[in-house]
Amino acid sequence: MTRAPTDEPTLVNTPLSSLPNRGAVLVSAGRRVDAADASVPRFPQKNVSRVQSQIENFLDQQKPAAIVSSAACGADLLVLESGLGDDVPCHILLPSSPDEFRRSSVADRPGDWGTIYDAVLKDSEVEVLTLPSGDEGYLEVNRKLLDKAQVLAAAGNAPVSALVIWNMESRGVDDVTAHFLNEARRRNIPVTEISTL
Repeated sequence: MTRAPTDEPTLVNTPLSSLPNRGAVLVSAGRRVDAADASVPRFPQKNVSRVQSQIENFLDQQKPAAIVSSAACGADLLVLESGLGDDVPCHILLPSSPDEFRRSSVADRPGDWGTIYDAVLKDSEVEVLTLPSGDEGYLEVNRKLLDKAQVLAAAGNAPVSALVIWNMESRGVDDVTAHFLNEARRRNIPVTEISTL
């Protein structure tokens, strides 16, 4: 699923400076789709089409030079799928092997997320990170996503912007999406939010 060094060059390997009419490097994070038995709605399955439409409109307006994201079901995969549909180079960072991540963060929720995941990994640059397990690993993924976006932007002389797709409310100190939002703001990265509710 990850690109081998011998693969023929594709758009994902195109320098950002050679992409015409493109804007910022977009780094994105957000909610996974709710489990079937979720007691508190954060991203109900019934809202996926509306959220996807809002993402597509946002990308059409912003014309990002590249997208940096993880690839969990819900917000991540919707952004990646929409970006690839517009030929935007996508860079995916995973906290575990693609198969393990697919089991734990993609196929464990309602919807056909596994098929979308397989397709976006095939057409993106994928990096598997070596990180601690649990919450600390997910918080570190946030930092690595932002780092990667800033490196790509510097290489292409482009700005960085962040997109957060969530229910607009933190669950508390262990909320990974709220951590991403706060970390982006701490780095003075402009943030756009799309509601999942």
